[in-house]
Amino acid sequence: MNAAVWAGLFCLVASCGQLLVPSRVYDRPTDLVLGLPVVPVVVLGFSATLFTTGVILLGEGICRRLGAPSLWTLAVADPARFARVLLAGAAAGLAMELVAEWLGRLWIYPYWTVWLYALIVVPGFAFYWLSIVESYLAVKAVLDRIARPSRSVVLRRSAGLFLLGGSALLVALLLYLHWYAQGYVLAVQHPVGHAPPFWYALIAFLGVWATAEALLSRWGRPSLLGSLRRGYWTPLIAIAGASAVFGVLMELQNAVHRHWAYQNWPGGWVAGVPAAVLAAWPLQYATFLVLPLLLAPELSALFFTHPTPTPRPLHPLSGPLPRPLSVDHGVNRGLDGVSEPETP
Repeated sequence: MNAAVWAGLFCLVASCGQLLVPSRVYDRPTDLVLGLPVVPVVVLGFSATLFTTGVILLGEGICRRLGAPSLWTLAVADPARFARVLLAGAAAGLAMELVAEWLGRLWIYPYWTVWLYALIVVPGFAFYWLSIVESYLAVKAVLDRIARPSRSVVLRRSAGLFLLGGSALLVALLLYLHWYAQGYVLAVQHPVGHAPPFWYALIAFLGVWATAEALLSRWGRPSLLGSLRRGYWTPLIAIAGASAVFGVLMELQNAVHRHWAYQNWPGGWVAGVPAAVLAAWPLQYATFLVLPLLLAPELSALFFTHPTPTPRPLHPLSGPLPRPLSVDHGVNRGLDGVSEPETP
């Protein structure tokens, strides 16, 4: 293992330190500054930062160890690209917050005030998005290394994807306008007793994802649905795997003191977490991977194509050096490594 992997594991273990703080610190905070309970916010915020940093470092370390393409290497090669990547991640996070928290009322932040929320929401989601992407790329790198090559199959693109996405967005907009016709209040810290049905948010997420997929298809860029059309199932399996590991770990840790608290989710609860939340994690991954590509299309090949070995010169003493894997931007590759442009 390399230094990044060890550092990531250390951060993940250290993030559990919040569990050692007595419950009374969270249940009855008395140290209020401008309405903000300082100790719970600092402890839980530091823990969340450690966890997110750990996932980023661990994911980056796994990609480097396997010689897989790296988000960090791609992003920092160009300062403008780096800024665009962070902006794309923040935009994806804000889209999720708009649908699920502002409109759907599906969670709150019990220890936060509105002014702290306003300061944190944009940079916080950019940081959180990096952890989602790095965890996905790490699982994808493992699968790409062990997957058996198969011949890609190009299927005809669905012409109704734009219609599906646009219709879903329109329906969701009309539903939310009707629901909040009598007025709207942003609920960040305290629960609300009257929330729209859960399926409103599902329709909105479907519309966002389908519209983004349709635009990427129109531009000839790789996407999640495009990879499935080409018979490349690794991205979908990587989403499921990353959700099962990263999502479960994050939710179980949060379930103890509830840095964010869920509300208005259907179904039962598992270990202090709504079962529907755990089931929805793959949808979050799919949205966080596809939506940012509208602002940072250079990431599409990194996310949804099979990397190809880059030839390296022979070392004079030890023979061939390990070959890092590169991504051919602008084309799609199946598991067999054959370049195949998107079908128009």
